[in-house]
Amino acid sequence: MVDWKKLFEDMKVPQRRTKGWSSVCCPFCRNPIDTHFNGGFCDKSLAFNCWRCGKHYWVEALSLVLNMSPFQARKVAETYGIIKKDSQDKSISNNKKELVLPGSEILNHAEYSYLRNRGFNIHYLQKKYGIRGGGIAGDWSYRIIIPIFFEGKLVSWTGRSILDRETIDRLRIPRYKNLSIEQSLVNPKEIMFNCDNSRGDEVILVEGPFDVLRMGDNCICSLGTSVTPSQKLFLQKRYKKVFIAFDNEEAAQEKGRKLAEDLNLLGVEVERVNICKDYNKNDPGELIQSEVNEIKKELFS
Repeated sequence: MVDWKKLFEDMKVPQRRTKGWSSVCCPFCRNPIDTHFNGGFCDKSLAFNCWRCGKHYWVEALSLVLNMSPFQARKVAETYGIIKKDSQDKSISNNKKELVLPGSEILNHAEYSYLRNRGFNIHYLQKKYGIRGGGIAGDWSYRIIIPIFFEGKLVSWTGRSILDRETIDRLRIPRYKNLSIEQSLVNPKEIMFNCDNSRGDEVILVEGPFDVLRMGDNCICSLGTSVTPSQKLFLQKRYKKVFIAFDNEEAAQEKGRKLAEDLNLLGVEVERVNICKDYNKNDPGELIQSEVNEIKKELFS
């Protein structure tokens, strides 16, 4: 397995050795912050356990302890022992050199009507973000396909259903469908959607891709309110200040509060803002352009 003792000694990470475990300060504990070495990496199995907050995936734990991506953390661990391929470790696929988007640049009537009814400038979305239609057959049918780029390269995509809510619920299909991690060049949950168009020191973080399509540059999303440890580290390394602007509902606002606590522990300046409340909207995707302009002017002034 992994020689955790040697690894943490070389990486200058404070540790305590107790009966086959290397104990470190748990990176997941928030209230209060762990200063008693409650988090332990097991010598005999790939396991991480905190005696206060429970079990966590060892790669995610190590990435937070070492302040690097899960992919980098796993590579470091491999130099200190033998690690078999883990079903949970799907950060990057090296099997593909490039991806080819499905669907068509020419939208059919249903796809066009869906975007038009939501008030989007369709030509702008196609030119700026490369959106496509999924057509009426195949894996991506009845979806708007949204490419995900990183450092100028297509690394994955997501598809938003154009079906009405009643049909989605009846058929039990997800509103968003993502390309699998194995097929992606980069795991989208290690980066942020629209990060290539958000290179300033300050950024607005929203929930979904359509929120980003509405808000434009200097706005990113984590593909849902669930933000992974990799994405938190991505935010820490890339931005000085993050405005968390989740949807105007209690559950989303609570997740935003917890995320703010985590980012604060990483030294990121955070401000939680409910940008939809004053406009009586549920999510940023419902805003109109004049409202978006007012919000961005106020936040970035």
